[in-house]
Amino acid sequence: MTKQTKIYLLKTMLIIVCSVIALYIIATKTIIGEGFGKVISDSFIIFQVVPDGGGETSMVNWLKFKTFIISIAVFAVVFVGFATYWISQYLLKKDRQYIATLLKQSLEDEDVPALDLEYLEIQNELEKIKLTNQKNQEALIQETQRTKDLVTFLAHDLRTPLASVIGYLNLLVDSPEIPVETRAKYLGIALDKAYRLEYLIDEFFDITRFNFQNIVLDYSVFDLSLLLQQLSEEFYPILQKKSQQLVMNMPEKCLIEADSTKLVRVLNNLLKNASAYGFEETNILLSVTIKEDKLQLLVKNQGNTIPPEKLTVIFDKFYRLDSARSTNSGGAGLGLAIAKEIVEVHEGSIEATSENQSTEFIVILPLKKQ
Repeated sequence: MTKQTKIYLLKTMLIIVCSVIALYIIATKTIIGEGFGKVISDSFIIFQVVPDGGGETSMVNWLKFKTFIISIAVFAVVFVGFATYWISQYLLKKDRQYIATLLKQSLEDEDVPALDLEYLEIQNELEKIKLTNQKNQEALIQETQRTKDLVTFLAHDLRTPLASVIGYLNLLVDSPEIPVETRAKYLGIALDKAYRLEYLIDEFFDITRFNFQNIVLDYSVFDLSLLLQQLSEEFYPILQKKSQQLVMNMPEKCLIEADSTKLVRVLNNLLKNASAYGFEETNILLSVTIKEDKLQLLVKNQGNTIPPEKLTVIFDKFYRLDSARSTNSGGAGLGLAIAKEIVEVHEGSIEATSENQSTEFIVILPLKKQ
């Protein structure tokens, strides 16, 4: 109970005591009391004349007196009950207003005043709310800034390949005498830039889906080893650009119950990341091991060591390691964030480690639906 509530309670008790004393004085020392006593006497005391000159005798009408006492008792019970209820609600309202004020202060970064020991738990919770609110505000500011930067960067990235496509196509239209080999070269460049535009547009759609849609899983049992083998063939052209090789170490057959489409998205993002940030002419390791009812998937590449402070935010939305934002490989920075979201919806976990120019992404997934 707060000091303010104790003061209200003491005031109420003092008013009740004073009221009782006042009623007692009125009943015994004033004309009102005497009149009330006369009414009681006339109502409950019966005077009778004794025959043969014996004078008068008095007797109490117990039936009326009993009825009166019962009525007073019922009235007192109702009054005390009503008064108790009113006082409790009044004090409860004051407590709520006080706690609401403290909560508002904690949310507005004001200092929370020290409370009594009885409310120490509430004070601790308010301090936690205050810290959580501050962290949420800081995270919101950072994410808002990253989103603004993302829009600026992607707008710039969209303009560059679009200008190239328009430039090469205009060159082909305006110069029909260009040799066939040169024409094929220009068309190839324009096609690559068009693919780049398609990729960046997909990034914009990813932002919308990631922010406003919940991930719904469509579970099925499938062979992860076969899926990885198919994925490695699709990645061959990407790896060839940097003379990289994908080394796979996995069981001949690995059955898992999960959403295959979503896991392909996870693996696709991890392999793209490993290739983009890996050194040229190096190997990318893709390893799968089974431990009891869990599956561990490892993606390892040789590249620049990621500092510890960046490892803590590498799965955040819109975060990218390369601040320079290469127009050839730069994206929105959603790949790892989406991968983490999908893995966690599967009741799994994902983490990253980096040292000695080697980076590992480790994914743990349950073999069966939880």
